[in-house]
Amino acid sequence: MPAKNKEPYQQAYYPPVPTGFTRYMRQSIPWQFIRFWIINFKIFKLLVKSHN
Repeated sequence: MPAKNKEPYQQAYYPPVPTGFTRYMRQSIPWQFIRFWIINFKIFKLLVKSHN
């Protein structure tokens, strides 16, 4: 018979909470705009490589 878990709500069961800086970066419009262009540039490079 397997041993039962006597502590069902340990810290490991909860998801990590984002830091204040992480929350700020997720909501920052200028940072989202910059990330948008970085990702688009990476996709563009991939497309250019695949068509050569």
